[in-house]
Amino acid sequence: MLCKKCRKEIPDGSIYCNYCGKKQETTKRKTRRRARGTGTIRYKPEYKNRPYVVFSPRTTSGTGEKYIGCFKTAAEAQAALDSYFNSTHIDHSSLTLAQAYENWSFEHFESLTKSGEQGYKTAWRYLDSIAGRKMSELKTADYQRCITECAKRFSRSQCAKIKQLCSQLCKYAAQNDIIDKNYAEYITLPKEVKKEKRIFTAEELEKLWEHSSDRSVQVILFMIYTGFRIGEVFTILKKNVHLAENYMIGGIKTEAGKDRLVPFPSQIPEIKTFVQDWYNESKTDFLLNGDVNNFRKRNFYPALAECGVIPEPTVTELKSGKTTKKYDTEITPHCCRHTFATLSADCGMQPEKLQRIIGHAKYETTADIYNHSGQDAKALAEEMSKLRKPVEHFTDKRRFYGIS
Repeated sequence: MLCKKCRKEIPDGSIYCNYCGKKQETTKRKTRRRARGTGTIRYKPEYKNRPYVVFSPRTTSGTGEKYIGCFKTAAEAQAALDSYFNSTHIDHSSLTLAQAYENWSFEHFESLTKSGEQGYKTAWRYLDSIAGRKMSELKTADYQRCITECAKRFSRSQCAKIKQLCSQLCKYAAQNDIIDKNYAEYITLPKEVKKEKRIFTAEELEKLWEHSSDRSVQVILFMIYTGFRIGEVFTILKKNVHLAENYMIGGIKTEAGKDRLVPFPSQIPEIKTFVQDWYNESKTDFLLNGDVNNFRKRNFYPALAECGVIPEPTVTELKSGKTTKKYDTEITPHCCRHTFATLSADCGMQPEKLQRIIGHAKYETTADIYNHSGQDAKALAEEMSKLRKPVEHFTDKRRFYGIS
């Protein structure tokens, strides 16, 4: 064989030239790793005829990889991957609102909960009238018309969700140079109409106390006389229940409401008895074991119907043969919290103490965020002692709420 450099005769199989020292065999370079988001070509030697396997890019969460095919050479595999990208590419200049929503939601929904995803899907329905139009043509007035139509039948919060979706789509379009600004920022929402808060009446509270031996009714009464949200009830830890000291610690939502101190109402000893029974029966670290959604559907409304507080449900048979129940009532679990606030205010509880007990966000404007030691348990207990059970023969509102 001849040397690659000096062209002199050297023994066959020589790795280096005996004369000039030139290496005769070249090391095969490794194939460079493909950039992220450009797909994958895997070499499978067990696939003798078509060893190059092609996959589409994964999503941001690492899932959704799509098989494209197997090919004989790397060049054919690369050509197939290029063809895939060309076929799925959308000309942004002609991108419609529906296409923008599809592209945006494909990535954005991965980081959302099911309820968050459903919120956007519901909001998208109200943009149906402009879904087929090009994003480059849509202006604030187009989005505003959708909001105005929604406001005729639905609440301001639903309109706000639609505006949020429009803003997200406009940002997506701006990132892809389809539009130069976020037209959704200039959408005007309808004025918020505050509805009267629904609370339990005197008669309804009496009916609940008549059925207080029922566990579900006990939980409802507990929420009414402590102000805990339904989501907070099932997160109270047993270690935070201080029966001897006559208070408990709970709360999860706002900064002012987290881990707040709530005394037991001394004039309603049944509430403390309920808690003591739950404490002794619980086999876990939590005072009550359950799920918020399950309690709402399987316990809250059935218990109210059993007590005669709300009408019996309407039963509908589905095509699958199963039945579904619907309760026609304005009462929700959060009405318990509204009732507690109303009872406490009517009983003369000091506003600042009431805000501490219910963990209202407005308390942040009157005091700094506090810890357990900073809460005056004695003062809060004195305020809670003003609460009373309803008395059947009291017809005057102030007497019903326990004010002498």
